[in-house]
Amino acid sequence: MPRAKRSRSAFNVLKKQANKVLGSLRREIAQKEKELSSLRQDAQRLQSVVNGKASAAVAGPVRQRLDWNLILKELPGTFSSHEVGVKSGKPMEQVYAGLNRWIKDRKVRKAKQGGYEKMGAAAR
Repeated sequence: MPRAKRSRSAFNVLKKQANKVLGSLRREIAQKEKELSSLRQDAQRLQSVVNGKASAAVAGPVRQRLDWNLILKELPGTFSSHEVGVKSGKPMEQVYAGLNRWIKDRKVRKAKQGGYEKMGAAAR
């Protein structure tokens, strides 16, 4: 009887070792599949560059830039930063950057009662 017990325990040890090796192989296969997928994507991008379709393969959806001069034309003679934000739909950080650009270009100046007012050609 002791012999059967030893053979079972030896078999269990061998089975555990085989499971460890099998798990390691599965992880390595998954890693290699990821690498292969990445290499296939690189090859596809390179092929599209060779075929002359580089912009479609690399670039995402095309976004139209906001025309800040058009926003300025739509605003009344005196306005607030909040009004610019509503018209542009941009976050306040970008609104303040646009306002500072207008001030620098002398299209707008800060009003005495707060807010901003158009200057020169922008006022018309």
